Amino acid sequence: MIRVFLFIILVFSFSCKTKTPLFEIFQEVNFTIPAGKDPISTHHFLIHDIPSFLNQHLTEKQISLSSIDQLYAGRGKILSIYSNANFGIISKISVWIYKKEDYENRVEIYYRDEVPLNLNGEIKLLSTGEDVREILKDDSYEMDVEIQFKNFVSQPIDCRFTYSFAAYQE
Repeated sequence: MIRVFLFIILVFSFSCKTKTPLFEIFQEVNFTIPAGKDPISTHHFLIHDIPSFLNQHLTEKQISLSSIDQLYAGRGKILSIYSNANFGIISKISVWIYKKEDYENRVEIYYRDEVPLNLNGEIKLLSTGEDVREILKDDSYEMDVEIQFKNFVSQPIDCRFTYSFAAYQE
């Protein structure tokens, strides 16, 4: 039994290839969920003029955009800034980014379905793995945080969304 367990550990440790990103762009934005939001509608929280910092990272690494094979969202989470708010009131959440004035061509970068009922202080999001090079190549972009609630929001929640983009090269 122990030999089988050790064999499984060895196989997994040698078979798992993890890519190391060329660089990561760490960002954060703030938004407020006002009191009174209902569980019937899908609510959109638009954040404008977010600097992309991609061109600065490319210059610093002395590489071109064409030499990057993939650029997608890394880790992402939403934190309650001033309180230990229960994010369990959220049913579904999606985070989309898009070029300025081009909302129709937005790309989903994070999501979370089936949020647990008791989730105090932060909610971790899952990356969609969508390539966002075309959006981030501009100096800034826009964001839409789309939320469906389970219940009415009883008090405002000041939120900080921390996230990253990771660039990979084959």
